[in-house]
Amino acid sequence: MEQARIDDAVRKALAWADALTVDSPVNVPEPVVADTGRFFTWDNEHRTPARDPYLFDWSYYTGVVMEGLFDLAEAGAPKAERYRDYVRRYVDALLVPGPDGRWHVSRELGGYVDCHGADCYKTAALLVRLTNEDPRAADVCRELYRDLTDTHYVNSVGHNVATEHTDEALGGNYWHTWAKLRPPRYAVWLDGIYMLQPFLARHAAAIGDEHQLALVDRRLSWVSKELCAPNGLYYHAGNGSTDACPWFWTRSMGWYGMAMADLIDVTPARYVPARKAALRQFVDGLLPYQRPDGLWTNLTDRPASETNRPETSGTAMLAYTMLKGVRLGWLESAYTEPALRAFTGLAETKLQDGHLTDIYLKASANGSDNYENPAYYMTDEGKGAGPFLMALSEMIHGV
Repeated sequence: MEQARIDDAVRKALAWADALTVDSPVNVPEPVVADTGRFFTWDNEHRTPARDPYLFDWSYYTGVVMEGLFDLAEAGAPKAERYRDYVRRYVDALLVPGPDGRWHVSRELGGYVDCHGADCYKTAALLVRLTNEDPRAADVCRELYRDLTDTHYVNSVGHNVATEHTDEALGGNYWHTWAKLRPPRYAVWLDGIYMLQPFLARHAAAIGDEHQLALVDRRLSWVSKELCAPNGLYYHAGNGSTDACPWFWTRSMGWYGMAMADLIDVTPARYVPARKAALRQFVDGLLPYQRPDGLWTNLTDRPASETNRPETSGTAMLAYTMLKGVRLGWLESAYTEPALRAFTGLAETKLQDGHLTDIYLKASANGSDNYENPAYYMTDEGKGAGPFLMALSEMIHGV
């Protein structure tokens, strides 16, 4: 690919990133977090305490934006220190001291609860990366890790997640949600793998918890075996290959790919061969569906249309997965070219008038088809904005 196109795509993406975050007069962390009636512009779900008990500003769709900025800072982007400061300010606004002398996520401002499900833990993957420089983050990570792994801990509604909401038959994976104290129709969701496993693996590696690292490997091995379909794609959700959500949704596969990429540098050596093989199997299954413009459609195996558009969030996730996989040596250099086509394709076709377009809001994992709703294609939505920032950070690292 021409270097000029790559350079233009990176410049265009950096300008968008700055306008969305550090240069935005609206997306200022402190006032947004302090007021449950205010929202970051990438938050299209607008959860408030009056409607939902969880995920106000402690949300995965904000967490991935912040983690993308942190990735940009670590990659040495031109405004690295401003990105890092922005992330710190967000964390500062959410953490509060407790009567036990330790720091916690503010339930009032963040909406985190320990009895809902996987989505409540994604932002912990950001905090675990801050533990070396912020002891408050270490406090919170210990608390969240306990919620998920301590077989004796009783949560706020009287249940134990580690024993009651995991399933041996599902490779030891957690149910995606456990608020209703029963598994959803399809218990294991690919996005749930991303919400939990990178945090668990990073914290387990930091404290030397070999048992949890073995469980992480087992969970991912189950997914690579049981949720991979004969066409090489992965079911969005399922209880095994014969009981799965029938739609192949690009973003769900993107979440899974990012989970594998984010585990590379904390995977113990004994698991590396299998994990590398799983990553290659995953990418190889998706590449035949990449369009000439570098993108993937929302429903991966169906042709593009007004309702099944080339989709931004899933494409950004796959670009990030491949670029990081190559950079860290788990994928061969041949995977760089399709990743570059994906990133530049997004910048050229989906960055329009300073906004990132065609980010699908959400899709059901209950077997119903809400994957082709034109009203769900959003602009600058966090589930696409965050992964695009992450992919941009890999471009900054250099290819």
